[in-house]
Amino acid sequence: MNFKEIEKKVVQFRDERFWGKYHTPKNLAISLAVEVGELLEHFQWDTNEEILQSIKDPKRKEKIVDEIADVVIYLTLLAHELNIDLDEALKRKLKKNEEKYPAKVIRVEEIVKDLGGEIIDAKGEVKSVNQVVELLGVKPENIIKSLVFIVNESEPLLVIVDGKSKASLEKLKNIFGNIRMAKPKEVEEITSYKIGEVPPVGIPVKIVVDKRVLEREFVIGGGGSINRLSKLSPKKIVEFQKAEVLDVSE
Repeated sequence: MNFKEIEKKVVQFRDERFWGKYHTPKNLAISLAVEVGELLEHFQWDTNEEILQSIKDPKRKEKIVDEIADVVIYLTLLAHELNIDLDEALKRKLKKNEEKYPAKVIRVEEIVKDLGGEIIDAKGEVKSVNQVVELLGVKPENIIKSLVFIVNESEPLLVIVDGKSKASLEKLKNIFGNIRMAKPKEVEEITSYKIGEVPPVGIPVKIVVDKRVLEREFVIGGGGSINRLSKLSPKKIVEFQKAEVLDVSE
């Protein structure tokens, strides 16, 4: 059932019992809060592990299911009284959430946090190593560039070098053969990020980290958007991405 069908059944149930006179928006909002409170009682003192174990008991699970159903019923009635289409409201809200929390940006944030790093809000667009140096007061060696190359015109390769160095095309050719730097459009197609946004983690392609990058305790790279940076241990990057450490800079 969609919310329209649920609403029809819930309102019919109510109206057949002449309860509509009690269902003012205020009363329904209070009742909704009460039902949420009753749902919370089932989780109040237990750990997550205990909760997941307890709902294996059919009787305990049925009580929780009933409380959740009551929450949905009161929410549906409140929306009905306020003339709110819940199907449309959900679609609009999900769209707003997608715009506010872009998946490609949030994924990077979660990976970085899981690896013990942090996301830095640059408070504006950051497009160069010099900008990061001025913004954070770090050395160029502590900044990394995530550069996309194409091997044999078919295989993407992400090369990470520090901000003081350049990726050596000669060294890369000696290792990988036919290789070239990806065009801006290709970078976005391969990574889903524009140049300047590409993070050092979360990119599902082969990754090579220049050996000089591993000399630093921490490095600062792309954060998934033009106004975000990621701060990470280079060793964590290598471990997480299963990257290959090579001499590829000049």
